[in-house]
Amino acid sequence: MHYLLFYEVGEDYVSRRAQFREEHLKKAWKASERGELVMAGALANPVDGALLLFKGTSPEVAESFATTDPYVTNGLVKRWYVREWTTVAGKDAATPVKPDDSKPVVGSPSSPAGGVILRMWKARSTAEKTSEYVQHATTKVFPALRAIKGYRGAYLLRRALKDPNAIELVVLSLWESMEAIRRFAGVEADKAVVEPEARAALTSFDDYVAHFEVVHRADNA
Repeated sequence: MHYLLFYEVGEDYVSRRAQFREEHLKKAWKASERGELVMAGALANPVDGALLLFKGTSPEVAESFATTDPYVTNGLVKRWYVREWTTVAGKDAATPVKPDDSKPVVGSPSSPAGGVILRMWKARSTAEKTSEYVQHATTKVFPALRAIKGYRGAYLLRRALKDPNAIELVVLSLWESMEAIRRFAGVEADKAVVEPEARAALTSFDDYVAHFEVVHRADNA
């Protein structure tokens, strides 16, 4: 998958970056040699940010770069964030989608002819509050999803963590297409939908979800 790392820089970025640029560039080129960084550069006219394109199996490849980048650690970057980028055209696209007159890539999450898509979201709660979230999800969220065209079902998972009062929650929902997911989540399909009642029962949660193509399902014989 491809991930975009966005940098929002401070007003003194241009005047300060010279002293850190050599170290930053060495780090960037090493990431490129490892096959992680595809392309990177500062935005122009005005120089108010930068954009770095990464390739990997999770956003961690971009996040780990940012947390140790001298531009970030020395305060030149005032805010950074990572977004998954669904690339569908071009020879290096992660999920290529061909036009109608070509053979579609079967199973691509962005393809109208694709297979089922799994949407995964993670959160944490306390032992006392977990039941409140479970109640909210099973009595309000899941019943509402049934009314959305293209919804194929959901799972709510939980597990105890090393902290005896911490519970991890995972919501897995199944959808026929990204179009169906956007009926639920809106234009920014990879942004988590967390209602106020759910937020009140959680200690933390992912702001963004991950989408997976279901390529095979094995049932009991």
